[in-house]
Amino acid sequence: MISRLTLLIPVALIATTAFAHAIDLKDITYTTKNAGKVVFSHKTHLGNKTRTTSNLSCKTCHESSKLNTRHYTMAEMEKGKSCGACHTGAKAFALAKCTRCHKVKEITYKVKETGKVAFSHAGHLRTKQCNSCHNKIYKAGPNPRTTMAQMEKGKSCGACHDGKGAFKVSECVKCHPVKEKTYTVADAGDVLFSHKFHTGMYSCAECHPRLYLPRKGNVTVTMAGMEAQKSCGACHDGKTAFTVKENCEKCHKMK
Repeated sequence: MISRLTLLIPVALIATTAFAHAIDLKDITYTTKNAGKVVFSHKTHLGNKTRTTSNLSCKTCHESSKLNTRHYTMAEMEKGKSCGACHTGAKAFALAKCTRCHKVKEITYKVKETGKVAFSHAGHLRTKQCNSCHNKIYKAGPNPRTTMAQMEKGKSCGACHDGKGAFKVSECVKCHPVKEKTYTVADAGDVLFSHKFHTGMYSCAECHPRLYLPRKGNVTVTMAGMEAQKSCGACHDGKTAFTVKENCEKCHKMK
């Protein structure tokens, strides 16, 4: 009888060990409706320790071997369901740290009039949380385009960029990159127009789109036209700025 028990115990242990190794634990990718794909890594969870220094095991999450296919909402997780049972900020990072699970990208918008505008998630997340914008201002996914006029009324970026929460949307060059422009004028040398210098004193709206389209396609204006207050002459009239009728060397750099 003793010999039979002695034989059965190792066999049982071998069978249990073999069963554990037979389980194929894969990473699971969840596709959310508005927040991209979320990857759950069994390897990460089973390989790390919690803050209580006790190892996680399958039983930490699984009460039985039955597969749970139900998807939980973030609201349910915040009440302790699913991931929210551990991700409270005590045992593991809090659910509010969204980007630990939801991967975000840097976004570039192509604006017809003013070129490309970059939105940096990384830059904003240094001082804000995801719920500052989502889903109060934006859905976590594709959103309708908003005009500058709408932003100035508090829509989209304008909800924060009001001069109080962040710089005003009227400070255009903070988002819309501008370049220094050099014009080659026949018989009159090169003329440099410095956006940096002018935006230090005036807003973009002083010139765009009243005097110039904020894109290619502007008509070249002659000095006679400027003297009639076209183009640069709208400001360079001797009152707002030096007059175009004199002071030629201030713009025209002769070699």
